[in-house]
Amino acid sequence: MFDFLRRMIVPIILIALIGFLATIIFQWGMDITSRRQYISENTAAIINGEDVSWQDFDYVYNSLYQTAVYNTDEDLSDFRKQELRSAAWQQILHDRLIMQEVEKYGITVSNEELYAFLKYSPPPDLQQHPAFRTDGVFDRQKYMSAMADPSAASFWARLEPIIRREILKQKLQELVIQSAQVTNQEVRDAFWAANEKVKVGMVNVSFSRFTPAPSGTEEQLQSYFQQHGEDYRVGERAVLNLVMISKEPQAYDWEVDSSRAVEIYDSLVAGADFAEMARYYSEDMSAEDDGDLGWFRQGQMVPPFDEKVFSMKAGEFSEPVKTRFGWHLIKVHEFRDAEGAEKVREAHASHILFKVTASTETLDRVHNRLDEFRSNAGEYGFAQTAENFELEFLTTAPFERGSVIEHIGYSPEASDFAFTEEINAISNVLENQSYAFVLELAERLPAGIAPFESVRELVKKDYDREVIKELCHDTAMAIYSEIQNGTDINRTAAKYGAEYTVADEFTRNASIRGLGIAPEAVGAAFGLTEPGEVSEPVDYENGTVILKLVERIPADTTRFAAVRDSVYYVQLTTKQQELYGNWFDYLVEHSEILNNIEAVYQGTE
Repeated sequence: MFDFLRRMIVPIILIALIGFLATIIFQWGMDITSRRQYISENTAAIINGEDVSWQDFDYVYNSLYQTAVYNTDEDLSDFRKQELRSAAWQQILHDRLIMQEVEKYGITVSNEELYAFLKYSPPPDLQQHPAFRTDGVFDRQKYMSAMADPSAASFWARLEPIIRREILKQKLQELVIQSAQVTNQEVRDAFWAANEKVKVGMVNVSFSRFTPAPSGTEEQLQSYFQQHGEDYRVGERAVLNLVMISKEPQAYDWEVDSSRAVEIYDSLVAGADFAEMARYYSEDMSAEDDGDLGWFRQGQMVPPFDEKVFSMKAGEFSEPVKTRFGWHLIKVHEFRDAEGAEKVREAHASHILFKVTASTETLDRVHNRLDEFRSNAGEYGFAQTAENFELEFLTTAPFERGSVIEHIGYSPEASDFAFTEEINAISNVLENQSYAFVLELAERLPAGIAPFESVRELVKKDYDREVIKELCHDTAMAIYSEIQNGTDINRTAAKYGAEYTVADEFTRNASIRGLGIAPEAVGAAFGLTEPGEVSEPVDYENGTVILKLVERIPADTTRFAAVRDSVYYVQLTTKQQELYGNWFDYLVEHSEILNNIEAVYQGTE
């Protein structure tokens, strides 16, 4: 059962298992959300009367967060964090609703089913556990020995309720999708659609031919705007004034991390193993490879790092080297000349990176200065106080609630302030990944069609595209008219500055060379029945094309028997996905859901 479901396109979400393993194996569980003001409120959401605590939400979010951090050596953006919060909520919603349905239908799991599941279908997270791997590969013998080891009983006892929960959810899913069926005719139709091909000649009048478009006059742009005003309708918008101070680390912070780098350097001098030090102390993704950066060419790395590497000898390690990323300890393994005509040196090196971040003292100074600015701004005015404090005074472009804000980026707190406070209100000190800032609400604009001047560039872009589109279509119509009158397609195309070409054969699911993904053209091509038949001009995303059928290539039915089962399986899983998705959407629609998470982070209340 599990093997079948695991192959499905519909995801089986192992929320509890992931969270459990993140805790007992990797010791994750940091409070990343920094929602100190909401700690006293223990209800993050309510799903059909069942509470979701903030601790429950943080448990799932932190697991996703740590996985994301583990897979990148860059700081996560505010937008990425928002995506992770949304994903955490969706996982929790799915998990709670499914378990409520499990209880409703009285689904159970026997001990025999549980044992068979663990024995024959060990979850991927367990397969990745170092205790069950040999030379980087899952070792079933080690795994089975652990299952039979009495000393590991406590581990399996803690794992049992989590695995049992997952089997319950899978049983429910199997119950939901069991009505999905695929007929023999549907299998044949799918095979035919994927394997029948056509070969066409075409006259493609593409947008590139008329780009750039003839410049529209101001009157023409105004007229286009009047005719398409609804295309430029916007919601309520706000404008903010702001001052901001960078949260970049200062000289003191660089000195602190320099001391850390020197300590590890002294350990290396005393004989510590470089790879082991890198594995435990390096603050980038290379740590999992013992700091190994592989081979790189001279000039490929940032200058201070590059200059140091190529001034060293093989086998040496360096004193701390400063780059914009932080402090590096570098060990060079070997050098070689790169292959190719150019003689370029390559180095194989490892490093230990100490990222430099703003200290608490630095951040406190930033906050204190902005707090002082805020106090003065209420008395002397926002702009004047910015001048007095020698801070740059900035104004955002109008933005809608929940959208990206100029100068700030995605900030639920700033968005909430902009759409709940009175004009001229001044915010508390807020911050994003890179800056701390104070806001003043300058203006709120009502919903409606945007003023022409504010969308003029967009109107011009749309107008130019419409002009080009008409030029392409009119040119293709002129060519088609002459072809219909008996003129040779090659000569007619050339007369209008176009070219007749024959494309490679393609199926209904493919793109067309020269057009790309153009479903309108694909549909028209398969609508042609007799060789030599010419289609009417077909408008597609980037132009207008005329098609001439060269050859229709039927599907090779002798292959049908060999691939029938795989075609059936694809069609079945697609139907199961649609069935499950529709069922779950119905479940959500008919559930009572209170989501305080979105209210807190996205300012929806």
